[in-house]
Amino acid sequence: MKIYTYYQDINFSSQNELIDLWKISWSRQGYEPIVLNLDDSKKHPYFETLNSEMRRIYKAITNKEISSYGMSCWLRWLAYATQTEEKFYVSDYDAINVNFPITEPNDKLHLMDHACPFLASGTPKLFEALCKAFVEVSNERIEVLKRHTKHYHDQEFFQYNFTRKFNESAEGLMHKYNILMTRDRTKFGGPDINVNSLVYHVSHYMTNITINRNPFYQSFKQKCKERSRVMVVRELLKIK
Repeated sequence: MKIYTYYQDINFSSQNELIDLWKISWSRQGYEPIVLNLDDSKKHPYFETLNSEMRRIYKAITNKEISSYGMSCWLRWLAYATQTEEKFYVSDYDAINVNFPITEPNDKLHLMDHACPFLASGTPKLFEALCKAFVEVSNERIEVLKRHTKHYHDQEFFQYNFTRKFNESAEGLMHKYNILMTRDRTKFGGPDINVNSLVYHVSHYMTNITINRNPFYQSFKQKCKERSRVMVVRELLKIK
């Protein structure tokens, strides 16, 4: 079973080490981890549309230009759409697998931590449909989105368009685009290194919580946030 992540060099430190640790964590459970990049996104015929439209939409909502990191949040899904497997997993490269064995993915595009898209599964066709939804749904609801948020990446797309709190028609959209959103933090996205989880989302937020709540991890507090994150991952994987 393959799992893909996406990497674009946007001058964040320690990313190569974090990616190597991501590979180790998934390989240990029998998966084949593969890193995609911007060149993979550009292979898709929808690239120019997605690239230009999401830049325009972001500026319309926030009145700012989108960053390189922000665009990578959108373009990664198009890289996944260029693959040939029928079903596979995709994740951020801070999704660290400690105990999630090879498991058959859902038939839908499955977001496994609700609106937080750090871990998902799907098919190339579902990921392509999602990329088109980024443009279609955002354009249809752009005035609503302007009222709700001053920041708009893929997580905000799911949060403000696909949850009933912000959109009464969210269930209809999920049906239209064949999307399933679930959350069980005992399985995926554990908020703290001491909370049992199968796959941890070692985000900057989770790293800060782990360090602040647990005296043992105070020594991991670094001036460089990325180094702190790497140290937490190494501890999770018991790599010294």
